[in-house]
Amino acid sequence: MLARKRWWAQRVILIVLILVAMFMLRPYLASALGASVGVALGAVYLLAYLFAVVMLPLMFFALIKFAYSVFARPFVRAWHINRIRNRRYMKEVIRRSRTED
Repeated sequence: MLARKRWWAQRVILIVLILVAMFMLRPYLASALGASVGVALGAVYLLAYLFAVVMLPLMFFALIKFAYSVFARPFVRAWHINRIRNRRYMKEVIRRSRTED
């Protein structure tokens, strides 16, 4: 139990020291952040470009696959079954017409 209290005390002291350092070094921190805004904005643009080039086509193909599996595949399957059934019916009609002569 004593080690756990010491662990929390160390964490609190570390957070307080970080806050004091941030307050004391605020002008330097603000200038550094101001200078790196261009770099950060460039990184955001690069990530947006990579997202547009890589992820959007992948999402498009995933949506097409989903639409095919939900809408087109049952239609194509039913179309094939009807073709087979119609071919069988036509063979039966031809066979009956030949035997009736």
